[in-house]
Amino acid sequence: MFAEDCATQMRSDLEAAIGGYMVAVAGVLLDEDVPVASMSAYGDFEDPSQDAFEGDVEGSVEFTHAFRRRFLGDGGDAGLLWCGVSGWCFFHIPEGSGRTLLESARWMGGGLTPEPRRVAAFLSEVRLDSRNAGSNERPFYRAPHREPGALLGRLAAFGTADECAEPWPGDSRLACLRSSACQRRSVEKLTAADQEIVDVALHTGELSALTELLEYVEGDTPHHELRELARRLARDLTSRARDGVQSIDEHREAFGYADERR
Repeated sequence: MFAEDCATQMRSDLEAAIGGYMVAVAGVLLDEDVPVASMSAYGDFEDPSQDAFEGDVEGSVEFTHAFRRRFLGDGGDAGLLWCGVSGWCFFHIPEGSGRTLLESARWMGGGLTPEPRRVAAFLSEVRLDSRNAGSNERPFYRAPHREPGALLGRLAAFGTADECAEPWPGDSRLACLRSSACQRRSVEKLTAADQEIVDVALHTGELSALTELLEYVEGDTPHHELRELARRLARDLTSRARDGVQSIDEHREAFGYADERR
């Protein structure tokens, strides 16, 4: 019973530490304007089902569908995977290809737990040349199911280094970082120089859905400034729809708020 409790605690600790590492990598990617959608962490170092993959614990960082389509030209599955025996790889499985993750993986190399900025640099290399970045030769840095405590020690260094480390655990830390990145990009877009007025046709339902999404952001984000931006932008759009195109320079609350915070 004691051994079982220890194994359960180790799985939990590994999952938390892997999650911290994934969030650290996601934070660097978000700083570089890569739209991270989610992350995962799996800490069961004794799971025999992982033997087919020659692995044990793992984590991943996933991107938005729109980013994958722009980057790869299709809606297939793609992302960054961290394997607890082989380190990082980028995988791309085109829709309908029938390929496995191992068949599509390009391995980064550079050790089992490279610094997050090195992982971000690897993704930049993949974006420049996805066929030749990294290697199709998989490295092995540790044996599966062995010495989980040593692995935990290596991962522990990545758990508390970002602005959202406290009080946000796991996925909530990622949500906090995504919110912060969205706030930064929104201010940059709203205050960019030489903006043009665009002619966009919307159904009333589409405008209502857009304002509903902005209201969702207002209620969901932990950042006060992003909350204010969402609220003011929704009010700008609603007021312009009511008053017509001639009011475009009158209803610019979001711009004024963003301009004060540059």
